[in-house]
Amino acid sequence: MPLSLQTHLEQLAGQAGFAAECLNTGKRLSYGNRPFFAASTIKLPILAMYCAAAERDWIPDVPYYYQSEDWIEDSPYFDNLAVGTPVSWYEVARQMTIISDNTATNLLIKLFGLPRLQGWIRKNGLKQTRIERRMMDLEARARGIDNWTTPEDMLLLMKKLVRHQLSEPGPDGCEQMLAILHQQQDREKIPFLFCPPVQVANKPGELPGTRSDVGYIHDGQAEIVLAVFADQLENESASDLWLAQLAHLLWSELTNS
Repeated sequence: MPLSLQTHLEQLAGQAGFAAECLNTGKRLSYGNRPFFAASTIKLPILAMYCAAAERDWIPDVPYYYQSEDWIEDSPYFDNLAVGTPVSWYEVARQMTIISDNTATNLLIKLFGLPRLQGWIRKNGLKQTRIERRMMDLEARARGIDNWTTPEDMLLLMKKLVRHQLSEPGPDGCEQMLAILHQQQDREKIPFLFCPPVQVANKPGELPGTRSDVGYIHDGQAEIVLAVFADQLENESASDLWLAQLAHLLWSELTNS
């Protein structure tokens, strides 16, 4: 492992894992691949399932009409929405992704069902990724039921996405998924230290004591995909910057920039 990464790992008050690959050269860097709480990175397979369903015209023709009983915590899009407001299913998927709205996420989980989502995960070779509960299901978490993934699994998902190699959606659906990910509004982790011409498409995740981000970084010449995770954290806010610095180091090491 490069000295810059080893030194950075030693500065984290917690445990980390990452996987990154330059798509131009095939050069890879990885460390600490093990299961982590997926947190909101599990929304990536859900978004993929939405794009696949939209591509096949499986999405309901009528919009979702907001009902207050569907609301759960950490739902900034639905917080101030009037009951009965129509919301397109595309907008539900977009808000799930770009601001990590949990009500939107659960609407899509209900639409597709956990078994079907897990089937997509399995079909795409994500061997250690499991979606077992809805967002904010604290009773399930108390029983040890949770959503899990690994850096290598999420790296594989992003690599297949960028190369249009997912089992579904097809190329058009993959491009739709990437377009949504490029609209990400949480830029505290992977995107934080990058500026144009470098672009970032990403989906971060947070739980108490856990921070993560999964992304695609590109500048017209170099492309890398990466997944960065940290848990057992003593200082969650400081870990956001630590992950941002990790992403920048991985970009620099893999692109020689």
